[in-house]
Amino acid sequence: MAITVNWSTKLITIPQADLTFISGTLYELDTDAFRLVLKDLEDDEEGMPFLDTHRHNTEVTVAGTTFARTIEIINGYTVVFTPDSQWSVRLVGSNNNIFDVENGVLVQNQVQVIPGNSAGLIVSVQGSGVTAQDILDIAAAVWDSPVEGAEKAKETMRLVRSSVAGKLAGAATATITTRDAADTKDRLTVTTDEDGNRLAVSTDAT
Repeated sequence: MAITVNWSTKLITIPQADLTFISGTLYELDTDAFRLVLKDLEDDEEGMPFLDTHRHNTEVTVAGTTFARTIEIINGYTVVFTPDSQWSVRLVGSNNNIFDVENGVLVQNQVQVIPGNSAGLIVSVQGSGVTAQDILDIAAAVWDSPVEGAEKAKETMRLVRSSVAGKLAGAATATITTRDAADTKDRLTVTTDEDGNRLAVSTDAT
């Protein structure tokens, strides 16, 4: 599925499959590539009669510093990310208003949209421009992302670790427990029937 524009409703749909996968539930949208797709759609026979979807100002170099491009969704168009589920998308490559829920640009659903706007956003000539703190922040965001319901990725990993590598007690009984790495608490408490089928599971992933 590709990026589409419903010209009658002015809805721009961005599918997860068109984004760059980073890790966990985090994806990235190259906003410059996005606006080029929009220009191609505007030039199509179907899109030509309709108003422009966005306004673009390119990178500008002033006194040796290259300032980032700006992209503004205009003329009443709105943006939605699909599927409507718990995942995150980071906007890169420009200062933009794609994340703007308050002014009706972004259709808010379960997808978390992370803007990268900055009054001093510049284009780095050498390297990626990503700092060590940026990497730590990204990693923290991934581990805090929901995996199933409200359960975070780091909580899921704690339960998995306990299940496959933690101390186990109660084997061949009606109640089985597995421990955390420090052996300070039961991560999993499982009640089973006489055949070993799980009847109930309680967890402690904190």
